[in-house]
Amino acid sequence: MRKKLLIILGAGSSVEQRVPSVHDIDEQMASWARKWAIDTGYQDYFGKLWIAVSRYYSTGDRRYRPGPNFEKVLGEMVALKHWMTPAPWGDSLRETACGGCAPPDLEFPVHPFVEYAPYNATVAIEDQKDVLLATLARHMRGASLRIDPAAEAAKRYRQLVDGLRNVFDVGIYNLNYDTAAINAWPGAYTGFGASGQFEPQAVHRRAEWNFIYHLHGSVHHSLSHEHGGDIRWRNDLSDAAHFFDKPVTSAGDKRSEGRAFSRGTLIAGGYKLDQLLIEPFHSFQAGLIRHVYSADAILVGGYGFADVHINRALQNRVGTSAGRVPVMVLDYATPKTDPMMFRHDPWAYELSKTLAAPGDFFRALSHPSAPSPLELAAEKAFEISAQHKVAIWHAGFTSAATAVDRIGLWLSGEPDDVLAAT
Repeated sequence: MRKKLLIILGAGSSVEQRVPSVHDIDEQMASWARKWAIDTGYQDYFGKLWIAVSRYYSTGDRRYRPGPNFEKVLGEMVALKHWMTPAPWGDSLRETACGGCAPPDLEFPVHPFVEYAPYNATVAIEDQKDVLLATLARHMRGASLRIDPAAEAAKRYRQLVDGLRNVFDVGIYNLNYDTAAINAWPGAYTGFGASGQFEPQAVHRRAEWNFIYHLHGSVHHSLSHEHGGDIRWRNDLSDAAHFFDKPVTSAGDKRSEGRAFSRGTLIAGGYKLDQLLIEPFHSFQAGLIRHVYSADAILVGGYGFADVHINRALQNRVGTSAGRVPVMVLDYATPKTDPMMFRHDPWAYELSKTLAAPGDFFRALSHPSAPSPLELAAEKAFEISAQHKVAIWHAGFTSAATAVDRIGLWLSGEPDDVLAAT
């Protein structure tokens, strides 16, 4: 029986194919938010919250300090919407903190005809957030249509996936919205049937691997009609008329602590565990836990270790000696990237915590002292924590195709020596 390899893909796995990075989306979303404010005449809540988050993160230890990004600010919009929802359905802390007052630096619309319209602020914040998410879905769909399957990066991506599939039964949890993964593996099962309907029974009963599940949504996702409905899979990305991207708000769809969430095709922003409570995401999250525990090896590609629901799934499995399986991390080093032994940024901190692999234990084969990750990338070499069965590749996601044979052997349980540069 072949061993099973679980792959988790983050945004860094797609950037070489010119799919927008998180930084790119940050800039685009700020622009879309300003346009919404001009079009509606309301305040730009996304922009105001970005400034507030930046100010909040500007103090403290620089090494561990996070930075603002579009997902953080979208999460703050959810919190603000709940804060502004009138009692008894909003955030009760508002009464304790400020006697029920609104944030002093924010302006909310006043209804021109109705003297008492308590949900004006809630509706305005929700509308901007939903417009931003719908625009993001269309933007990422356009980027996916521009991916060139004949480009070198796409070829290397396929070579990497094919090489791993030659050794393992593979299952992929894709955290990205784009099509880079399914372009590389077009026959993988996505959880949706030929008619585009989600198949939860098949997902939960399926013994085979050979799947790609889009845990945070896909550009192939659409609401079934313009007023909402369930999430369907649409194959033809160019058929814009049949994609319904704008989330549909339902005040009755309350999740934890009474927060109401829109039903949309993408999972973005804070409170992800709340967002994951609708299908297909709820079944995919349940599947992730099951597959983490049944995997014989794990590969993490281009992931920033910023999603707690992913990190905890991994940590619960590999955080003890009894649960250890080989974990390969594919990353990209810059001239400023330090060896894990000396690295104290949020990515390294979260990796070490998630994989229970302290930075002090990482070494490189044939190097007596800690070499720079950029040097390791040039040598096509790895940083390895032998005690914790964790290895890091620093030369970028698709370039790992050049070392896929070595990676496959190591993930199969061979000694660390198989990772030596050839």
